[in-house]
Amino acid sequence: MTQLRIIFIVTIILGSHLCNGQQTIPQVLRTPYLQTALADSVSILWKTTSGANCKIMVRAENTTWRTAIGTVVKAKYGYMNTATIHGLQRGVRYQYRIFTDDQELLKKDSLDFISPVDTKHPFSFFTAGDIGEPVGEGGKPDKMAVGITKLKDRPNFGLLLGDIVYPNGESEGYDKHLFPYFKDVFTKIPTFAVLGNHDWVVNPEENFLKEWKLPGNGHYYSFDYSNAHFIGLDSKNGDFHEFEKQKAWLANDLAKAQGKYDWIIVFLHHNGISCTYKEDYTKVMELYPLFEQYKVDVVLNGHAHTYERLNPMNGQGQPIQKHINTPNVYRQPEGFISITAGSGGKLRGFGTDPTYYAPDPERCSHPKLVAFSKHLWAFMQIHIDGKQLWAEAIDTKDGSVFDYFRIVKQ
Repeated sequence: MTQLRIIFIVTIILGSHLCNGQQTIPQVLRTPYLQTALADSVSILWKTTSGANCKIMVRAENTTWRTAIGTVVKAKYGYMNTATIHGLQRGVRYQYRIFTDDQELLKKDSLDFISPVDTKHPFSFFTAGDIGEPVGEGGKPDKMAVGITKLKDRPNFGLLLGDIVYPNGESEGYDKHLFPYFKDVFTKIPTFAVLGNHDWVVNPEENFLKEWKLPGNGHYYSFDYSNAHFIGLDSKNGDFHEFEKQKAWLANDLAKAQGKYDWIIVFLHHNGISCTYKEDYTKVMELYPLFEQYKVDVVLNGHAHTYERLNPMNGQGQPIQKHINTPNVYRQPEGFISITAGSGGKLRGFGTDPTYYAPDPERCSHPKLVAFSKHLWAFMQIHIDGKQLWAEAIDTKDGSVFDYFRIVKQ
């Protein structure tokens, strides 16, 4: 009886991988995407129709292939494959191959990435918010993805500023409205994301956090890249996830970063003070004193589906007088620069009354707050080289640069 039970169990296990006596070949449901590219490592994720084991093979050009064994877990849809390679040389181009159940997938695709650079090398990253509006409903995630692939300098990584998938952030929306368009971006450029209000419509623990492999607890986290420190926050619906706990964590993280990096950049979904059609979110503004105290340089947010760059501000959200009406070059800057870049895939008011949704500095209740604003589909590329930072706001439709600024430190 025991022998029959063992045979029965083995038959069930084999049956999940056999069809008419032949092994079932896993099919790719989601092409590879790069995550947590930090220090000397990078994680590679992909989704398949089936799978019990997976691995990646990685090599720098003209060197021997190295192998990293990964894990396969049942996802809400399909099977998620995850493998992490360590011991990478800094700033080197690597080729990679993916395998599930010992079957190499995407053999004909050119898969590669640039490993994280060290502190002496310049780098850049792309950023945008609200990219998940379906193309069928007028969204432009497809155009933004093409724009990123056409950049002269490939970004080293990307920051997504919340509202990743509309309308409700469900896992099923990722393979419909995001990954098909960003295939050529995510397979080559590691990407970090934070939650927005649409990502909070459903339980993010069972959706957003299952789709990304992020540092820390995934809701809020920090990471280092070259000579810069990045902090991602979860502003939820404007009232923040675990606000007091998150604020205390932020203060501690910023304190530890003092004197160690040339740049500190914060990214989240909701705006603080603003002249867009969105309200001023007081919980974001409560963080301003920390931004001033701990010398944050740039704060990036989405939420308002437009583009707005504010003059450098102090901890009370007041524009710093010496930077008002100056050229786009800030030398020995004071305060922090806050930017709304929330039209990555969605532009409110377009085709109806765009002026209603566009920033309106002239009638804004905050005089002299706005340095530049424009209402169009846009994303950004930000470059850092030593103690210089320069940022370009890029028109998604034609790739032109419509806003530019530079920060120069000593």
